[in-house]
Order: sequence, then C-alpha cells, then structure tokens
Amino acid sequence: MTLHELREALEGMVWQFGYRGVKSGRPIIWTGGLSALEEAFEALDWDDPHYLPEEDFTCEVEGCMEEITSGLRWGGLYLSLCHEHSSDCFKGKERPPVKAYAIKREARRGEDGVLRSEPPKGG
Repeated sequence: MTLHELREALEGMVWQFGYRGVKSGRPIIWTGGLSALEEAFEALDWDDPHYLPEEDFTCEVEGCMEEITSGLRWGGLYLSLCHEHSSDCFKGKERPPVKAYAIKREARRGEDGVLRSEPPKGG
C-alpha cells in the first residue's frame, strides 16, 4: 500500500468517525477528545477542529449550516440540502432563499441539466 493510499484510508476513517459541527459560523470536523482521532488529525497535519469549506459540506438554503444529506431539484434549482430542507422539498413547500454560491453555480446549468464552465449564451 502506498503512502497516498494510507492517507486516503486515514482520511476516510476521520470522515466516518469524526464529530461534525459549526464553530464561528463555519462547518468543522473535530476529534471530540478521542485519542485515536487526535492521533489521526496529527498524522494528517489537521488542526482540531478542522475547518471545512461551507459550499462542500452545508445545506444550500440561506442561513442553514446543517450537513448535506441529499441533492434535489427544488424551485428550478438543483440543490444540496440537509435532512430538514429535503423534507420540505418533498412536502412541496416553497423553496426559501438559497446561498449566493448555489445561485451562481446554477446559472451555469444548461437546459439539459449539465453544468457548463461558462454561463449559457443569453443567460
């Protein structure tokens, strides 16, 4: 097994067993004081807590910092949503405002559903 493969395996274990939360308005993963996770964070050279990019880990509804559980089409946009907002979508509730980065991303989506590197012509 290569060093790269070992690092990927260790990261996978941290993602599976690490504690998730929000600190200072940003998503984090942390050890919860568990020594095995503390050693894993140290081996990965991660701070405890380790800050995560909001756009990769939190619901795209404005003001929501819950973890993503699904991706759904809601009100004309494909969105990464938490459990609560996924439920609202399935119940047919009106879509609340979404985060600016999601709107910007969706402006690049063609009518065929494919994301483009540039906004569609005329869009």
